[in-house]
Amino acid sequence: MTFNFNAPVGQVIAGDQTVTGDNIGTQNNYYGIDDPNTQELANELVEILQGIVPQISDPTSEAGKEIITAAAMEEIEKKPTLKDRLVAAFKAGAFEAIKKIAKNDFVEVFLTAFKAGLEAKPKK
Repeated sequence: MTFNFNAPVGQVIAGDQTVTGDNIGTQNNYYGIDDPNTQELANELVEILQGIVPQISDPTSEAGKEIITAAAMEEIEKKPTLKDRLVAAFKAGAFEAIKKIAKNDFVEVFLTAFKAGLEAKPKK
């Protein structure tokens, strides 16, 4: 079997190949704790959970955590923009920032369940 390439493949450069200078123009895209959208999202989650948690007899039990997560998901389903923002935050890797901002154990429980639910959904 013979291969004939009639176009140049790659580039041949002769001479000194030193690269000097500063790394100018580097762009970093990430969600951080200083991001106002992340702060707002964390505040909304805390607000939702503060309305749910007091109604559960033992919120720290596994059953209590499941009830809290299910109730929080029901509330979020009523707010499609909030759900879309949570999905975007998951894709951007902002869940850790939300957990740190919220400083609420139940936010972490909810986000873990939410993340698992997103990962379990079949890709379209």
